[in-house]
Amino acid sequence: MKITNIVLAAALAGVTLAAHPKLVQAQVCPQNGIVPAAIKPKTIHQKQFGYRFNIPDNYKTLEVGENGLLILDPHSFAQAQCLIKNKVPTEFPKSISIYTQSVNYNNRSLADIVKLNDPTAEKFANTKVANQNAISYTSNTLGVEKKVAFLTPDHKYIISISAPFNFQQGRPTTVFNKNVFDKVVSSFSFIRR
Repeated sequence: MKITNIVLAAALAGVTLAAHPKLVQAQVCPQNGIVPAAIKPKTIHQKQFGYRFNIPDNYKTLEVGENGLLILDPHSFAQAQCLIKNKVPTEFPKSISIYTQSVNYNNRSLADIVKLNDPTAEKFANTKVANQNAISYTSNTLGVEKKVAFLTPDHKYIISISAPFNFQQGRPTTVFNKNVFDKVVSSFSFIRR
């Protein structure tokens, strides 16, 4: 007989099941508010893809896979570390993210490359990041996000910097941690190899 049938039968019969306290003691990860950004910046270097950018001195980065980097305030970083340590199957706390993806450029426009990878992309605007043509847009793949995308100088990769929107009454309002997002985008540069 399966364990679910045993538990269901016990519940229907009014039997209370008890477990050893150590078996049910799961680590509760802290969920504190966002820590304000320090004025003093620090530079983050990403050697694999040859770029750097500034974040507040009190913020930290967390590598995600081989091509992602999350920028987190100290409280969110502690929560993310706890989630990883305890293998909790949930989303990371709100953060600013940078993802690098290989791309087959073939002289396509940046907007076409973005639309191919993200069919929910909309509200495009041209901009510049690290002296490269870039586009700013919103995306609705895993929640509504503000994104800025641009190609590496060799056109082998597309880099996307994103931040989720804050919501009020079920509607996106402002970009989460906008000042830090703007600092990352405006300070982004490529390192000559």
